[in-house]
Amino acid sequence: MRGPGDREPGVRPSCGSGTRVAFGGRAGAGAVLVTVKGHGRHHADMPAASRRTSAGAHGKDAMHSITPAVPPVFRCPVCAEPLERDDRTFGCVNAHRFDIAREGYVNLLLAQHRHSKDPGYSKEMIAGRRDFFDAGHYQKLADGVAETIASYLPADGPGVVVDAGCGEGYYLRRLRHLLADRSREEQTLLCGMDISKHGVRVAAKRDPKGLYAVAGTYRMPVLTDQVDILLTHFSPVSAADFRRVVKPGGIVLVGGPAEGHLYAFKELLYDTPAKHEVSDLLGTEPGFELIGTHSIRYPLSLHGPGQVANLLLMTPFYWSVGDETRAKLAAMDHLDTEVDVIVHAYRRTTTGQEPNEAGREAAEEQGEGMGGVEDW
Repeated sequence: MRGPGDREPGVRPSCGSGTRVAFGGRAGAGAVLVTVKGHGRHHADMPAASRRTSAGAHGKDAMHSITPAVPPVFRCPVCAEPLERDDRTFGCVNAHRFDIAREGYVNLLLAQHRHSKDPGYSKEMIAGRRDFFDAGHYQKLADGVAETIASYLPADGPGVVVDAGCGEGYYLRRLRHLLADRSREEQTLLCGMDISKHGVRVAAKRDPKGLYAVAGTYRMPVLTDQVDILLTHFSPVSAADFRRVVKPGGIVLVGGPAEGHLYAFKELLYDTPAKHEVSDLLGTEPGFELIGTHSIRYPLSLHGPGQVANLLLMTPFYWSVGDETRAKLAAMDHLDTEVDVIVHAYRRTTTGQEPNEAGREAAEEQGEGMGGVEDW
């Protein structure tokens, strides 16, 4: 949580650059993980530029979350050149510089690419979601996603995993736990991005070894052909950006609700709830080949004050229900429902094309206006 004296990290021109740029502020035992299609193991980002934060806020302990030894992953959101890290900033050859926050993340979301003053989940919503995750309700889901990611990691050598829409970073932390158990943590760079600065702040603070940025799924500030595995879990899908940043032969994992996901919970919200329709979001996009589908299902039982209300914060239903329904959920201390999630796995092929600007902006208006990660 930011203290009264803290500032948002900013982008600063070096002396004489003449440019000042403004920018803006996401299943262990018991989970059912089934490969329905596929064959075994696959390998394959402040309203204005800020001043430099004081040295006291950027001391040695503040820099532990971003390891200087990692190869460049980010690209400059202004000019698309690679961003190199020094002890306190990321910068490119064109003198665009981005301060690293005390918690260890960098803000790469330019002001002109925001759709609101404070995009994504608010600080209060992140707190409720964090409590829900900490209670372990989605641990089986997260561990199932982690198992799926691990099954597609390169067999030898280092790998780069990006969670596009990482929220509080829960899924990456569970992945790190799994990789550490298998002695693969040091070989794999875990990188998370989300448009909610509040979520990214929590993610970076809780995962000091990770690489985190405030950034959107559209206009991703990631170098071309840099990513081995990209996860988008209940978050917007940008085929053009995914096609650019994932290397040929790499994997895109798209997680979303299956037919019965949280159905009993939906019955509390709507008179005639509908079951989810499973979508193959990248199946018709050039540059992607569907190679597997993975199902994660288990009963979810919530007990205790605030847990049912916190579940609402995990879903897009939060924006569609009224105060009366929210009060009813806040008074509940028990709910039995079901987690039912499907993850589509796509291999990045050598076909495909770069997006034109009009097409990208239309997709961005449609997809990212919802903001943030959403765990239905």
